[in-house]
Amino acid sequence: MPGSAPASAKTAVGNFRQRMRRYTTLLVAELLLILIYPFFSGPSARDNLPRALSVVVFCAALFAVLGRGRKSWIAFLLGVPAILLRLIDLAEHLPVLQLAEQVLGLVFLVFVTGLLVWSIVSNPTVTADTLAGAVSGYLLIGITFGMAYMLIGHLRPGSFRNTLEPGKLMTPSEFSFFSFVTLTTVGYGDIVPWDAHARALAIIESVIGIMYPAVLIGRLVGVHASKRGES
Repeated sequence: MPGSAPASAKTAVGNFRQRMRRYTTLLVAELLLILIYPFFSGPSARDNLPRALSVVVFCAALFAVLGRGRKSWIAFLLGVPAILLRLIDLAEHLPVLQLAEQVLGLVFLVFVTGLLVWSIVSNPTVTADTLAGAVSGYLLIGITFGMAYMLIGHLRPGSFRNTLEPGKLMTPSEFSFFSFVTLTTVGYGDIVPWDAHARALAIIESVIGIMYPAVLIGRLVGVHASKRGES
């Protein structure tokens, strides 16, 4: 029948994603990016490897949300230009592309992160890959806010200040570090948001950092209780 082809294609995509452990793949890509970035964080460093890994994270995030109908198409339309611009900038290092690359990458990550987190929270089953998705979603929030801080720093220089080394230029890895420090509400105080826009974004991230584990744990407990009630 005509309607069976799209349904079977969607089922095939779902089965393929399940075999590939899509959330685990994303989690591994994120961990590689976070762990390798500090070795290429100098102000004059040619950070080709971390930027290449960021492309891998983009691709893994796009793969993780495939097979969701219109939402997947939106993610695809946002992600492909962002990935292509990042690849071009990776090869050519064109300053004129940096702003467009950062804006498109941020829009893509915001959409994919929201879609990924909603998929994890609303998932009726809990598997090892789902737990990997919960962690990867949390890390993706930190990476997304890190890109947002970097964009603010690009548009409004001086929005962030290093209290230990006044006047030091912020590197991408330091924006990511500040993002995860804010997300986990650790608050070391070595990097502080100075601009009002940066402070507003830090407030939002810190609230998300508190709410995400609480909502996730509540959801997992609810799923576990419902499974025990059915057995």
